[in-house]
Amino acid sequence: MRRLLLLLVLLALAGPGRGATPVADSLRQRLAAAPPDTTRVQLLLGLCSEPKLSNAAERLRFGQEGLALARRLGYEPGELGCLAALAAVALQQQDYLTASRHYQEVLRRAERRPWAARLAVQAWAGLGRVAAQDEQFAQADRFFRLALAGMRRYAATPGEIIVAQNNLAMLYAGWMRAGGAVPDSVPRLQEHYARAAMRGYQGQASKDGLATLFNIMGVVHELAGRLDSALYCHRQALRLHQRSNNSYGEAQSWLSVGGIYGKQGRWAQAAPFLQTGIAQARQLQVPGIMVEGYKQLADYMAATGRGLEAFRLARLQQHLLDSLQTTEQREALARLQVQFDTERQRSRVRALSQQARLQALAARKQRQYLLLTMAVLGVTVLGLLAAGVLGWRLRRSRAQLARQNEELTATRAEQDRLYALVAHDLRSPVVAFSGLADLMTRYIERQDTARLAGLGGRVRQAAQGLRALLDNLLNWALSQRGELVPVIEPMEVEKLLAEVAALYQSGAEAAGVRLVLAPSTGGSVRADANMARTILRNLVSNALQATPAGGAIVLAAAPGPGGVEIRVTDTGQGIEPERIPQLLSGEVAPRPAGAPASTGLGLRLSVVFARVLGGRLALQSAPGQGTTAVLTLPAAVAAASPETPRAPIAATGALIPATGAGAVPTV
Repeated sequence: MRRLLLLLVLLALAGPGRGATPVADSLRQRLAAAPPDTTRVQLLLGLCSEPKLSNAAERLRFGQEGLALARRLGYEPGELGCLAALAAVALQQQDYLTASRHYQEVLRRAERRPWAARLAVQAWAGLGRVAAQDEQFAQADRFFRLALAGMRRYAATPGEIIVAQNNLAMLYAGWMRAGGAVPDSVPRLQEHYARAAMRGYQGQASKDGLATLFNIMGVVHELAGRLDSALYCHRQALRLHQRSNNSYGEAQSWLSVGGIYGKQGRWAQAAPFLQTGIAQARQLQVPGIMVEGYKQLADYMAATGRGLEAFRLARLQQHLLDSLQTTEQREALARLQVQFDTERQRSRVRALSQQARLQALAARKQRQYLLLTMAVLGVTVLGLLAAGVLGWRLRRSRAQLARQNEELTATRAEQDRLYALVAHDLRSPVVAFSGLADLMTRYIERQDTARLAGLGGRVRQAAQGLRALLDNLLNWALSQRGELVPVIEPMEVEKLLAEVAALYQSGAEAAGVRLVLAPSTGGSVRADANMARTILRNLVSNALQATPAGGAIVLAAAPGPGGVEIRVTDTGQGIEPERIPQLLSGEVAPRPAGAPASTGLGLRLSVVFARVLGGRLALQSAPGQGTTAVLTLPAAVAAASPETPRAPIAATGALIPATGAGAVPTV
């Protein structure tokens, strides 16, 4: 059910969908006689954008033909229009990777052309829908607001403004339905934009718009437990979708009504609605709606004692869901978004720098012209008037230059923060080498050969720490440039933990800390071996730095809700909860007295690597209670035969033999 509200985005794109229309037939007839020129491109664009063509493959064919012809003719308006139309079709078919590529290409070119402002707004809204589907709600909110702000650049129609309000209402409803942490303002904003859009649709007498808003209000009532009100709203939406011949909206509304009946335990009434919605979604070939329908129908079968049929439907639903949301698709979409954001940031820095230079040059020229004009016409009223006008223009140019400089300063602040982080990281090993040099000089002067001989291990540890720091810096640089490509393969969690524990066992013994490897029940994960080892080395190194002599560090793994959870727990002094977001984001925050000198780069790199591997990294800590780092990675399907059971592992953790290298400093 969590996907239900996000599928309402498809309803906003789909429009009516039963068969052809006189408009589509007219466009086909004109296309048959059109020569290969810009007129033919416009006809192909119109057919690709026609919402009443239910055949998505036909719309894609028209759009691709129009795009190829526009590029061959050098007709940029047609090319950008076809890209936006193809992205809308891909979004309707839930091909989010293709939709993102097309929308990003439109934005790269449309934002530099005033005549393409409307296409830029469509692209921002499309990227917002993709982000909402991926449950990146904060990012989707930013994209939708950029689309709403972009409408001020041209005379947006009331219908376009209503669609923008509708997008925000759907986003906030989906945000609340996802079940995670939601800002306090989201419920209020959802109701505000939903009511504003409903007033607009009522003023325009738009049945599709009203139906979509009824669907949204139905979801809001359902979240609040008002099932009767939710049932009324979804029934109203179904009636309006049927009157406007919107087959996409009608299929979703059938399932919504059936789902409410199911929550009320009225399965006999729910079954016809669910079966009708699934049949219609199958006819329209919309996998997202079919997934939701199969899930609800499986719940109905299970509730009525038909467990085998429920199991088959659940497997079919999972198969469709896996085909829509593969790990590779999510990773590719995340990489595409990161590359797009980086490209936009660099482009903005260059544009601001160029604009600042042009503004400075213009200001100097205007100042010279002002002085010349005042010298020539200073004794006349006309000269005074001209000087006043030029003076006003000069002040305005300076104000614009000041604003641009502020924006440039803010953009470079992020780079300065990274430089500060690197400098902070390099300080610890340099100080360590300096201290070892002082000790070496002191022992030589005292001729204390015993202590002098013991410095070799500490020098080696400091060198290893510096090498690990440089490895982290190199990995961070590669990850930022997009040159670090993971090789995903199955890995045994127990073997991975044993390797890391062996690496740090000697350092732990030297520090008087017990390094314990608890029995692992995690099985195997899908990850890149080098990235996974880098993450765990950073976590264990941080734990070793934070744990005093006599303490312990425990490595454990077990299945979790999001995959396999690998935990690194220490008995150090802990971290204040308000500092955890700063550590995960890489900020160089003031360090409390007595806290370990954690640099943050290794932790930030670990967060990036965890995200690239399709997992996540979290910290659980409180002052005086130690810290637990939880790395969640996708689980690999076990291939072990049931006839050869694995030998049981001891119930208590065991100390790992000291076979590895020394500990490295915290990164």
